[in-house]
Amino acid sequence: MDRSLTIEDSKALLALCRAGKLYGIERWISAGKSIVTDPSLRKTALLTAVETGFHSLVELLAQHEPRQEQKDRALAAAVERRRLDMVEALVEHGARVESVPFNDVLLTWERPIIWFFLDHGADAVKGKPFAMAFQAKVQNALRIFVDYKTAHPELANALQSQADRALRHFAAKGDLKWVSLMMWAGADPRSVGPDLDDRYADDPECHTTAFREACSSGSLDVLKRLKPDSARDNISELLNWAAISGSKELIDFLLHLGAQPNDKPGSGSSALDRCLWDLPRGDRSAFLSKALASKWALRDGLDRIERLLQAGALWRPDTYGVNSVRQMLLKCEPDVTVALIKLFARYKAAPAETLEKLLDTPRMRGHLSRAGMRL
Repeated sequence: MDRSLTIEDSKALLALCRAGKLYGIERWISAGKSIVTDPSLRKTALLTAVETGFHSLVELLAQHEPRQEQKDRALAAAVERRRLDMVEALVEHGARVESVPFNDVLLTWERPIIWFFLDHGADAVKGKPFAMAFQAKVQNALRIFVDYKTAHPELANALQSQADRALRHFAAKGDLKWVSLMMWAGADPRSVGPDLDDRYADDPECHTTAFREACSSGSLDVLKRLKPDSARDNISELLNWAAISGSKELIDFLLHLGAQPNDKPGSGSSALDRCLWDLPRGDRSAFLSKALASKWALRDGLDRIERLLQAGALWRPDTYGVNSVRQMLLKCEPDVTVALIKLFARYKAAPAETLEKLLDTPRMRGHLSRAGMRL
């Protein structure tokens, strides 16, 4: 390896680079002088040339730069500056394409640079670069993704996984535009897997589908765009995810598609169970202050419960389910319990003995003492 220059000579060389003195640097090199600047300096001659944007100077210094890591460092800087001409010169003279994360290349939005890296062996799978670019909403990456996937069938599954993960992400965000774009790019709303959070990627219990994410987020427009099909998809399962979304319209849509509210073995509605357990969170201020949730704040949740009851949902809990709903009601004002019992009675959704079991505890009786006459 060439010996490093002294501090004084290093500064003199960098000054020539900043001034764009191409012929002066040619004479420097012809005189047999090193271009390896002192390690104490942050910049190198090659990196300084990239920053000046002088292509011929970059090419000259790349030919004579003996350190691989500095060529790679200059390549990253050229990518950051979106300079295809300098990228080409650096790679021609030894900079390694694989030294620059392909995700960084995609974030340039520059199609020629992206294709240059792909044509020179960039890894389109490791680190899920396309998925990360989609998360950053790099729209220029979409057509490249589709064309590259078509041209590389051996990578089709790994690339498909990236598109599917991005689709789940945007479905959870309720982003209709990017859900549509990912569907155009071939993402599959039925595939099961992780979203873009790698912390849970290896936990099957955290895997999901775009359908589920759209239902959980309460995004009716997104779910319609994903086009669930009652002949292919478990619409009743999606109803369970929609139950805690806060969207009565979403529940109506799934019921219209044929969702069956009573899906538990024997009888009973999982969707209704979810609505009940989730009810107190409708009053966010009470949830944060640990005050009792008010009937007014929980009106949307009660409306969703009533919609399920109208569709024939039945409450058939086990002992744990009864206790859980009781604990939920104790976090609400007594009027909420009164309203819920009236709904169960109106739609004949729960056996009388189940309701008695729900209410007949000392703590619940004390909680309801102010509402006893109405009950």
